[in-house]
Amino acid sequence: MTVMSPAIQATIILPTTADRGLLLPFCIRSIQQQTLQAFELFIIGDGVDEPTRSVIQDLIAQDHRIRFFDHPKHERRGEVYRHQALQQAQGFFVAYICDRDLWLPNHLDSLCNALQEATLASTNFYFVRRSQQLFLPYLPSSPRQRARGILSATAHRLDFYRQLPYGWRTTPPNQATDLYMWDQLLAHPNCRVATVWQPTLLYFKRNNHPGWPTAQRYEELARWDTILQNPEQLQSAMNQAFVNLIYERNQFKESWFLFRGKRFSELIPWFRNKLRWWLTDPAKRPNEES
Repeated sequence: MTVMSPAIQATIILPTTADRGLLLPFCIRSIQQQTLQAFELFIIGDGVDEPTRSVIQDLIAQDHRIRFFDHPKHERRGEVYRHQALQQAQGFFVAYICDRDLWLPNHLDSLCNALQEATLASTNFYFVRRSQQLFLPYLPSSPRQRARGILSATAHRLDFYRQLPYGWRTTPPNQATDLYMWDQLLAHPNCRVATVWQPTLLYFKRNNHPGWPTAQRYEELARWDTILQNPEQLQSAMNQAFVNLIYERNQFKESWFLFRGKRFSELIPWFRNKLRWWLTDPAKRPNEES
């Protein structure tokens, strides 16, 4: 566990929007249960509604480390709001989390250690399948490609961010907002990349934006929030993920019915979604953030 100091070590950026009031307590509880406790949490509101705003205000009343930046809906995902908030940041490094994901308790500590030498870092993660089994994704072999990771797994040093020409800015159409930002970081000559291979979070991706309705997400997150409070149950799920990884890599070598680590039953809906994406007019495609 990282040694505590009076200084703020981590600034956490949590972007959110309307209809997220049910989800935020789960996400924020996973932040509050970090082994690294010297953090400030910036909730970046991108057009939140009144029920979501009310939940945020209740959370602020319970934890002085939380700040809320309330903004109207942006044309994209409020990237410029993140940049504005980071002008007030005090952390040694900046970490990000989607309001649908859950960090394991060692997430911030792992990133803090990686960023002692690096300026940009990402961790591995467990992808939560619809079957509710944990799956370890196949990460790229290139460190710089691994650094273009999902939002909830990525962090960078604050002093490095302040060297960038732009920082967070409105993303061009048909590009993922987080990848657009990571590419700016990677293009800087002072960028030094680190990867934490140990999974440190639970990643929930349910179709292209907006994906599952909030009520359905709530049921899933509530289940995993309960598991996170039970170390034995969590360890069992993580152990099974490693067993599945070994089994599926074995099967991949022997079977023609696996593609990108997916079973045949999973491949058809995956390909259907990809085909629908390819056939959609690029101007009408949803703007994604991982």
